Amino acid sequence: MLSIFASPGFEAEKAYACTVLIGELLGLPWQLRFSPEVSDYRIVLPNGQAFVLEDHFWGRLSAPTVYGERVKPPEGVSLLRSPFSEGDIIGIYGQPSYAERVGELRCGIDLFASAFFMLTRWEEAALPERDAFGRFPAHASLAYRAGFLHRPVVNEYARFLAQGLARLGFPVPERRQQTARLHLSCDVDYPRLWWSTLARWRTLAGSLLQRKSPREALWWVRHHFFKPGDPFDVFEEWMVQAERKGLCWHFNFLGERPASADAHYSLQHPFIVRLLQRIAARGHVIGFHPSRQAHADVAAFERELASLRRVSPVPVTTGRQHYLCFSVPDTWQRWNDFGMVWDSTLGYPEAEGFRCGICCDFPVFNINTRQMLPLREKPLLAMDVTLAHYRGYSSTQALDRMQALWRTVQEHRGELVLLWHNSSWNDYFWKDWRHVLALFWE
Repeated sequence: MLSIFASPGFEAEKAYACTVLIGELLGLPWQLRFSPEVSDYRIVLPNGQAFVLEDHFWGRLSAPTVYGERVKPPEGVSLLRSPFSEGDIIGIYGQPSYAERVGELRCGIDLFASAFFMLTRWEEAALPERDAFGRFPAHASLAYRAGFLHRPVVNEYARFLAQGLARLGFPVPERRQQTARLHLSCDVDYPRLWWSTLARWRTLAGSLLQRKSPREALWWVRHHFFKPGDPFDVFEEWMVQAERKGLCWHFNFLGERPASADAHYSLQHPFIVRLLQRIAARGHVIGFHPSRQAHADVAAFERELASLRRVSPVPVTTGRQHYLCFSVPDTWQRWNDFGMVWDSTLGYPEAEGFRCGICCDFPVFNINTRQMLPLREKPLLAMDVTLAHYRGYSSTQALDRMQALWRTVQEHRGELVLLWHNSSWNDYFWKDWRHVLALFWE
């Protein structure tokens, strides 16, 4: 067991950082002790040697404090050339120093506070920037501004710790999970394109009159207009493809709302009832997709969740916010209070990458109550709309980005959480994008 010594104050925060870095990512037993005689973090190994990490954050604050009010996010980062391997370590807090002496390693990067900063997303509560939908924008984040949104820095911190422990004669055994995982998810905003015959004609009219594209209209006529079924009803096809690779789809459904709401459909419609039954029967997951209104309205959240739970053949305990609307830490607390197991909202709509600095699920921490919650976050790394619309990639460029993300996730044996809408498959715009999603099951 590792004994970690730290100065008193902010005990819950320090224990949380140890839980994720030492307990979850390295899988090591540990105990945290507080002593006024300690100024930095001192990780003592069973052989008596120590790995010292300098405290450049909590040791300089007076408790209690409010993150984002009296404590402001850092404006830049420092880079420490790794003494253990190629590359560098990004220090959100601390200084780029490292020293070795007999029985001790000393690092100037405050790994615990840096990990806490990324995992809790407290900078989002501290900074005022919001987009038209009230979302914290990627460009306002430190990771984007400092150019490391593409790196899972928390996983890198854990690897750095493991390398340091090995240097001191305490090799960290490899975790039982040896391979990277793919998490397929679909937010079901539009389960069908056509709910009536008239809707089919509206699609053609839109191609000709709104977008003035005879080629698009001809594509619809050739591929879908006269065929039975609905182009957005891809659920059976996707489940079959995923099952061939041993994968599982997570389909997140909106709850009952007024007919005037965006992306409206009734959970009582026979098509939806049968769809939910098919998903459950095949062993895939039915999740919750709270509306934009439910993001700010607890009562709406409760009503929508209850409506989905009433019709779902299986328990509903997971999902993702509609439009990726998220407020730190209120959204996490709400999901936790309503008995949800994990949320998967935390990815940026306008940029793929590691919003939380990590490529695996993790327990969340409420910065207001200063408590770790039972709820876990499964951070979203990439979305179809991000790649095609926000980023403006071609399908070839998107495939390159997805392959790069997958390589990074594989390096850390993490999980690539991907969001692909069922409406982004049999559609004129998306006709050349199938190979991007199919990359993972071919």
